[in-house]
Amino acid sequence: MTTALLLPAQRQDLDAYLAHGGYRALSAVAADPQRARTLLRATTLTGLGGAHFPLARKVTAVLDQPGPRAVLCNAAEDEPGSGKDRALLSANPHLVIEGALIAAVALEAGDVVLYVSQTATAERESLATALDERDIPGLVPGTHVRIVTAPDRYVAGEASAAISVVERGDGKPMGQPPYPSERGVGGNATLVANAETLANLPRIVGADGGGREPAWTRLVTISGNVAAPGVYEISPDNETFATLITRAGGLTGSGALKALQPGGPSSRFLPAEAADVAIRDADIRAAGSQPGCLAVRVVSTDTCIVEICADITDFFARQQCGQCPPCRMKTQMYQRTLQQVSSGKGSWDLLDKLGSVDDFVADMPRRCALIDMPTPPVDSARSLFPDDFAAHIEHGRCGSKVDGHSP
Repeated sequence: MTTALLLPAQRQDLDAYLAHGGYRALSAVAADPQRARTLLRATTLTGLGGAHFPLARKVTAVLDQPGPRAVLCNAAEDEPGSGKDRALLSANPHLVIEGALIAAVALEAGDVVLYVSQTATAERESLATALDERDIPGLVPGTHVRIVTAPDRYVAGEASAAISVVERGDGKPMGQPPYPSERGVGGNATLVANAETLANLPRIVGADGGGREPAWTRLVTISGNVAAPGVYEISPDNETFATLITRAGGLTGSGALKALQPGGPSSRFLPAEAADVAIRDADIRAAGSQPGCLAVRVVSTDTCIVEICADITDFFARQQCGQCPPCRMKTQMYQRTLQQVSSGKGSWDLLDKLGSVDDFVADMPRRCALIDMPTPPVDSARSLFPDDFAAHIEHGRCGSKVDGHSP
């Protein structure tokens, strides 16, 4: 089975999308919803927003609840270094719409919400234009599709927070249970799935698929010390981090590869030797990190890992919503500690206390996973690059730079 690209070379309006076979899968699903339900209950696809929860389990959980049901396409992409969902909405909005509608038909859901960050103005306009172009082939009468704007806040992309925004709440995580699959939009069972995840549904249920899983491609956002940062579509079975860096124009500056952070700011750093790791979820985990949303940060030897960790912990401290005292305490402690170390005013004892903070909050209640996010990058950076930390702590300056400039 030929795998269609997620990202075309230029934006596809409805005519171009139809010319490339668009909406054929939706029409097939409308004619035989049970076949789609069977395929979606069996798919190996996981959530590509970063959590990688099996889509089949979500679909089954929603179907186990009585109707009415809803679908929420989560494109509230406010994670530093990730641009894949915005790229999808800009270049191929009908693919995301078709995927969301396939889910709606399979789940007998009458309400479809397209949830997009308020900072993604052009992407929302692209989506709105696609919805307004004309009647969509295969659209089941009575299905209501709407765009809801997500607040410019990282935690607003968490599933229960997204439900809160749709229901005119404050966009903060509400805690689970109940899970969205039990009670979500309008109080109904809701499938919450990332935009890239839903964009894969036409591949899964396509009329010519023969019930086989497609050969997946993935969207990767690469940033950091590369010449051409951006969003790239890859075949995980044929691509390594080294080949991805080459596609992105190679390293910038005079340094060599120092580290990779494969899955966004909450993932563990990997050493330069990981460049030969295939960009497959299982391979990334085996190497010691997390695939997340494949927001890959490339770090060269010109760059100080301590300063990166200071930026990461500052982000999480600013983005915690204030509802959970343990999260507020931990993220602020991480932020203060890394700021002190980065400025040459820290100590090894101060760094060691972070482990005690982790232990202290480990079993405390929390409404989302943000409390756990600062630990993997800082822990791995300290383990892999102790000399960077020693330069700041023992000499009060960055060991990766000379007189404040890259060597």
